[in-house]
This record gives sequence, structure tokens and C-alpha cells, in this order.
Amino acid sequence: MKKITLLFITILLTQFSYSQGCPVPVITQWNMTNDGIDFNGTNDASVVGYELEYSSTTFTPGDGTATVYQFDSFPHTLSGLAAGTYYFAMRSDCGGGNFSDYIPSNDSPAQYTTSSCESLYSLPYSNDFEDFDAWQACNAYFDSDGDNNYWNNANFDSDGDGIADNRYAASYSWLNGTILFPDNWVIFGPIDLTNVNDAELTWKAMGGDPNWCSENYSVYIGTEPTVSNLLGSAVSFNETFPPGTPGPGGVSPEPGCGLFAERSLDISAMVGNEVYIGFRHHNVSDMFVLLVDDLAVTSESLGVQDIEQALMNYFYDDVTKAVTINSSNAPLSEIIVYNMLGQVVSEKTTTKSSETIDMSTFGKGVYIIKAFSELGTKTMRVINY
Repeated sequence: MKKITLLFITILLTQFSYSQGCPVPVITQWNMTNDGIDFNGTNDASVVGYELEYSSTTFTPGDGTATVYQFDSFPHTLSGLAAGTYYFAMRSDCGGGNFSDYIPSNDSPAQYTTSSCESLYSLPYSNDFEDFDAWQACNAYFDSDGDNNYWNNANFDSDGDGIADNRYAASYSWLNGTILFPDNWVIFGPIDLTNVNDAELTWKAMGGDPNWCSENYSVYIGTEPTVSNLLGSAVSFNETFPPGTPGPGGVSPEPGCGLFAERSLDISAMVGNEVYIGFRHHNVSDMFVLLVDDLAVTSESLGVQDIEQALMNYFYDDVTKAVTINSSNAPLSEIIVYNMLGQVVSEKTTTKSSETIDMSTFGKGVYIIKAFSELGTKTMRVINY
């Protein structure tokens, strides 16, 4: 039996069901925008249209309290929403008063937030998936196998404290007793590589259950957030995690198999472009779950001078939630802290050789710190606990 401590949070929980012969909508893409939704699905000849119900407060689908929005076919765009959080439910209209059940269910709607995403992410880019609103709104999702299972944002107990409070990107090849044959995509970006000479992509990945960890996945770098563009890219990565090593007490976790493995990909061939990163879970079935964390894109050419000339280091105090940056051969001039979306969360000018940044008011997750001196810059990656 495949077991692991996970709290599942799905992008779309659709179901295959029929109400009086009318099939439910089959959604293949759902992307929140600044003022609405871009979505796509599988059109069915027996369906004459669709009804999308939405409200800024939760409701029971069909109770008459939500706004009803009708459209004919997929793909479709709903626009004109004010920024905020909304609840959504959808059903198919087969004509003659014959409607399908609602998705995600007849009892409750799904919750999504309009996008507050950057139109273009600058370097350094980092994403630890802790921001659930950004996960919902700032990425594109494709279910190419059409089984209505997508990349999810999953809570996992990674520190053994009994609390599932560490979020990862997750895609399943087995779920709740059902064998899946995933071809699932999640696409991040656009990320600005127009002003650098080199770039590296790093991430962590693993098969979540050490007894069932042989997950297969690929990573693609392209110039459009589409499956066809990414598949045509010459810059890509693929791996299948090997089975875990059996031991006296069973299979022992090891990097890639029950423990995160660190991976990197030189994407310098894509410099000069605004790029998208596509993670694809595919060519696997009957394992359990592929988990990804700490996605980052950095460049050694971010500094204006030779980075090796600047002798700097840092110390993070996990009690006070503060980071101290030290420069041994030249005074610091500026320190900039970026969150996982590439947004500046702290900026300080100084003439000291040592500076402390209070991170106690920052959210938990990965931050990128750029420290400047007259001898150059240093980029440091710090995890705020």
C-alpha cells in the first residue's frame, strides 16, 4: 500500500459523471489573469454550451446566489472581474433543460484568486511554491492525457514535526487506488534573460514514496507558454528516478527516491529571450507522486564586475530570523532582497562591512540576496524558516 503524509490541494477536482446523459465539462487548462480566467477544455458534440457560476463569496452551485456566465465552447476567456478571490462552479448544457452535474462538485465551488503576477520576472528568479495564490494565478497548466488530473500544490511534512506545512509542486501517477498515466504540464514565466550572458536553472525533485519512486519527468525551456513551443525547444532535461535500494528495514530513502535530489541545467543557449520553463510528468504509471521544489534561475553575469573579487559571506539566525552579510575586502554599498517571484522585498544602502537584514516579517520560503561592493556583487540564496 502506498502511504505518505500529504495534504492534497488540487488545481481542479473534476469528475467523470453524467446527469441524464449530459457529460460534465472536461477542463484541460485553467489560468487566472489580472481580471479573469483563460480556460480550455474538450468540446463534446452533445453539449450546446456551458454555464460558469461565480461569486466573491462561497455558494452552493445552482442555488441562485452566484452570477451565471454562459459560453458556447472551449477555449474561452472570462474578463472584467475586479481583483480578488472568487468561487467557481461549471456545468454542461445539453439543451432542452438537460444539464450535467457541476464541477468540481454539486456541493461546493472551487476557490481561485485573480492574478497579481509580474508581467515579466527579472533575475534572480526563485519559486519555492509556498505562495498558493501565486501557484493558482501565475502559472499555466495543461492536462495532455485528458484524465482531469493536473499538477497540484501539495502540503508535505518535510521536517518531521507532524505538520504538513511545506508546499511542493506535485503530479501523480497513482492516486487513491487509481493507476494514472499522466502527461501533465506546469509552465512558469516569462523570465527575463535579455540582459545576461549566461543562465542556470536549478531545482529539487523526487519520487515521493521510496517504495514507488521511479517517476519520469522532463524540463523544457521555450519562448512561449505552450506545449508545442516547449516540445520544440533544443534546451531540455529528462530523467527517471531509479528504484530505491532495499535494506534490512525495507527501501531506504535516497536522493530522488524519498529524498530530494538537486538538479541543474545550463540554459545559456536561451539568453537574449524572455523564456518559459515547462515541467512535464509523463511516460510513467502506477508509482505515486513526483514532487518538485526550490525552482530558481540565476546568472553569473548579474554583477557589473568580477564576482570573484567580492569576498562575501552570510549567516542566517533561525531564532531571530535575521541574516547578516559580511564583506571582508571592501565595504558593502547596497543589499537587495528578492522574494521567489523576483520582487524586491528589502533594499538597503550602507557603507559598513557588515549588515543585518531582519527577515522576521517576511514569509517563510526562499529569498535571493544580492550584496554589492566596489569590487563586485555576490548573489546568495537564503531560506527563511
